[in-house]
Amino acid sequence: MAELSHTFTTTFNNNYMINPEVTEAIDQMQMEYHCCGALTFSQWRDSLWLHDNPDLNNSVPDSCCKTPSPYCGVRDHPSNIWYNGCIHQFEDELGRHLLILGAVGCGICLIQVFGMILSCCLYIKLKDIDENYY
Repeated sequence: MAELSHTFTTTFNNNYMINPEVTEAIDQMQMEYHCCGALTFSQWRDSLWLHDNPDLNNSVPDSCCKTPSPYCGVRDHPSNIWYNGCIHQFEDELGRHLLILGAVGCGICLIQVFGMILSCCLYIKLKDIDENYY
């Protein structure tokens, strides 16, 4: 989790409003998962986005707002923005998908083992037929 947390924090702080694809992904994530920032909303204070735009009055991106609208991120009051970070929701989503992938992998493994057993049985049967033929 530490590496994921570090990657999230670095991406949020260093790439927001610099890389358009990352910006769109972060905004979408914050709106879909009802979260703000990597670990918490206050991490936006350390972002390049705010440091590079001193005239910007926002304390968080507008996508952090419970009802997104232009300049709604000026107020970081709990009634206005989501306080929880996105990493927790992302970990939950990742865990759900990993569970499905693990189950599918186990199913494929069982099919492979069953196929090996059948091929061994077939080999033994063909060997017996071959020995009885001569």
